[in-house]
Amino acid sequence: LSLTASLGTTTGSYSTLKAAFNAINAGTHRGVIVITINASTTETSSAVLNASGSGAASYTSINIYPKTTGLSISGNLATPLIDLNGADNVTIDGRVNATGSSKSLTISNTSTSATAGTSTIRFIGDAGSNTVKYCLIKGSSLDPAAGVIFFSTATTSGNDNNTIDQNDITAAADASRPLNAIFALGTDTKNNDNNVISNNNIYDFFSRDTESQGIKIAAYNSAYTISGNSFYETASFTSSADMDYSVIMINTAIGSGNGFTVSGNFIGGRSASCGGTAWTKTGGNNVFYGINLNTATGTVNNIQGNTIQNINWTNSGVASFRAINLSGEPIVNVGTITGNTIGAVSGTGSIQFTAGASNSLFIGINIASTGTVDCRNNNVGSVTAGNAGSAGNTNFWGISKSSSTGGVTIIGNTVGSTSTSNSINVSSASTGSAQIAIGIRSAASGTINITGNTVANMVNATRNTTPGTAGSINGINVTTGTCTISENLVRDLSIANANISSSATASAIGIVMSSLPNAAQTVQNNTIYNLSNSFATFGGSVIGISYGGPTNASTIRRNFIHSLSVTGATSTAANLYGIKINAGAATYSNNIISLGGDTKTNVYGIYETGAASNNNNLYFNTVYIYGSLASGSANTSYALYSAQNTNTRNFRNNVLVNARSTASGASLHYAFYAATTGGTLTCDYNNYYVS
Repeated sequence: LSLTASLGTTTGSYSTLKAAFNAINAGTHRGVIVITINASTTETSSAVLNASGSGAASYTSINIYPKTTGLSISGNLATPLIDLNGADNVTIDGRVNATGSSKSLTISNTSTSATAGTSTIRFIGDAGSNTVKYCLIKGSSLDPAAGVIFFSTATTSGNDNNTIDQNDITAAADASRPLNAIFALGTDTKNNDNNVISNNNIYDFFSRDTESQGIKIAAYNSAYTISGNSFYETASFTSSADMDYSVIMINTAIGSGNGFTVSGNFIGGRSASCGGTAWTKTGGNNVFYGINLNTATGTVNNIQGNTIQNINWTNSGVASFRAINLSGEPIVNVGTITGNTIGAVSGTGSIQFTAGASNSLFIGINIASTGTVDCRNNNVGSVTAGNAGSAGNTNFWGISKSSSTGGVTIIGNTVGSTSTSNSINVSSASTGSAQIAIGIRSAASGTINITGNTVANMVNATRNTTPGTAGSINGINVTTGTCTISENLVRDLSIANANISSSATASAIGIVMSSLPNAAQTVQNNTIYNLSNSFATFGGSVIGISYGGPTNASTIRRNFIHSLSVTGATSTAANLYGIKINAGAATYSNNIISLGGDTKTNVYGIYETGAASNNNNLYFNTVYIYGSLASGSANTSYALYSAQNTNTRNFRNNVLVNARSTASGASLHYAFYAATTGGTLTCDYNNYYVS
């Protein structure tokens, strides 16, 4: 290596990087320092650069770069290969003469030691404002608390404002993969802050037999920017053990770390930007996390514009696939600026997840945190979630709010596709288990706003023939919280099983609300159509809106429901419901419902179950029932059906039209049916019509 300096001894020549750093630490070279690499070096001990002002060291900046292509700094050390110990303003640039865009410098530590600190490049002791760029960086550290690149402990303020940019980061050998490509673990009250990991290719990094991560940010770190990186596997690999894999893990709940930005990253494929054939994993029972965030509450975290696609992931057991996973207490914006894409907006099978046992689960975005989450503009589509055994079930949740507390806003997302049939294919026949597919799901007790989303072109391929097994497909499913569900489009959901439930677990439902607390709910301006069950002898129910709310006055208005079907029905047991009122007190107004068809199906435009204190108002609704049944068909239909007489009912200004007919037979099709003995029923200014 050749060294020039603006102060002290102005030139020097060294056979290793360690020797050059030793001279700088001794104060031989000072000021502005440039180190050029003329030939490859083999480091026999750690190249440690101390902070300027520590001992005799005195420099303002150090730039390191190669003079020609194909050079390397390498070693086999159970320590850091390059150790920036409090060093500031150091740039390691892998381009020839620090120009162009080619990566011409390899930095490699081939050690497979688990000794603490084993790494290729370590930042420690308040190392700050350093840059490593355009290098090929390799390592095989088996220290679970280190990585190929390692942000370590601090003495005063943290290892801050460092940049890792435009590098290739991978294992020193495929047979000796590291446990972490990049790892950060700081010091209590001295967080490592504002480091940038950007535009790197991070590949062949998952260990075959030990839990591992691409990037793992642990305690006492905050405000990192992780952007524009590509994570991939260049060939198929087989896991030999059961453990979790996280591509990006941020776990800083200890140390109050927050304020992270994860944006524009690509996860999947066999080359950069999710390119090439699918990232393929077989063997083992491995949970997959694409982006896994668990932080303290405080400054907002951002997950924006990431792409997770071109993945074929096979498990031997029940382990799950979670593309984006939020836990702990973070405040998070997910896609509020630029939506994240999980799978693709068109086509099929961009992500293929195959489980090896029943009760497996694919989740696109899992919101299990108790902090406030704003989830907007994201796409979850072109996903096939299957099971190795035809009897086993693999469930699918596109976006799920699963924690018991914490408010969530879910706006403008698409689950499925507006253009591709069967974009979400929950593909197991699931002949022995109840398989569930849900576009958007919430089980939170906070304030829930689900607005302007699209759930379309989903299929639950279960072929379960057991009538009491409640396999189902739902557009939106909410089981608690104070909810506003508005302006959503739910369409083209299909299933073909024998589920006979007519309540919240019916085979196909556009919007399900059940077991809700005593808080006013709002369901308005939603459009629901093309929901179907095509089982050959179907005797269950397809429902537009299934409502089971509280006795607080809620509002269900201006929803448009049409084109529900049960094409395989052959008996009088199958039912279509536009709005099924299972429980609660609410006002239903200005809803438009159009249902019917020629199959042997009972049809209910609005069905009110009724119960004491479940008092309902129906105002200005328009219901149209249509179709023509063959002679002898005993199926009935009702524009409005009120089943009980223990509640107070107020039905006014509705248009109730039943134009359905049967070739022969009487007393089958009605505009209105009501149980009238007991309770209070007020009907006024309704229009009734039957053909």
